Amino acid sequence: MKSRQRIALAALLLLGVLPGCASESDLLRLDPGLTETDLRQGKLAVLGVVKFQEPDQVRPPLVAMLEKTLGEERVDVPLIRADSVRHALGDERYRRILLGYEYHGTLDSAALREIADPLQGVARFVVLARVEKDRTRNSARSISDADGAGRTGYAMGITGRDATVEIHLYDVARRALVMKGKYDGSSENSKPIVSSVPPGGGPAVTVEVGEAVPPEAQGYPGVPELAQALEEPFRAFARALPGAPRPAPRPPGPR
Repeated sequence: MKSRQRIALAALLLLGVLPGCASESDLLRLDPGLTETDLRQGKLAVLGVVKFQEPDQVRPPLVAMLEKTLGEERVDVPLIRADSVRHALGDERYRRILLGYEYHGTLDSAALREIADPLQGVARFVVLARVEKDRTRNSARSISDADGAGRTGYAMGITGRDATVEIHLYDVARRALVMKGKYDGSSENSKPIVSSVPPGGGPAVTVEVGEAVPPEAQGYPGVPELAQALEEPFRAFARALPGAPRPAPRPPGPR
């Protein structure tokens, strides 16, 4: 193997341990009366995270990610975890409310009344999320072969997961939706695989599975956990809450 190929392969091996992720956000509603003081004094309770027509077993890691990101991004807002909310509501009522949210994507006035009484004095605001889309993909990002086209080389096998999630914040004291956002997120696992490098392919070229990569030589990495794809969307929502710290300014570039 020539030195240039060794360098390229080393870069692939390093990249293979780093997941890729991206996030796009759309804040659909923000009540102008909602303030950071309201959040800090009223407290924020995590009701849950659901995915349409999926069993309850998929929820715990998603809830854990929502709690983790809210706790890290908004240390100033007291957080009531989902286990405490379920205990306050009771298992039967808790499951019924989340099932209705899973199918309708919203909490109606009856559900808000059922939540308000048990949480009185515990938390004024509840947050919950619904995964609307969840898909996986495979591709191979090729590297160029300086010694000519058509030779067998190395490529980075990519397994990605893309998700869309809606997040709702309710003021249960007012029985009102005060904030709503829709977010796209993704996560990737990668590892080097053997592949036919397309002529002139550079490091940024992406080819779909089945074209430049024979199925028998795929060996793609496993699918990322859904919670990984939701991390950045959850962080984006937390940063959009009133009173969130502003991002640190970027250092000035070289003159």
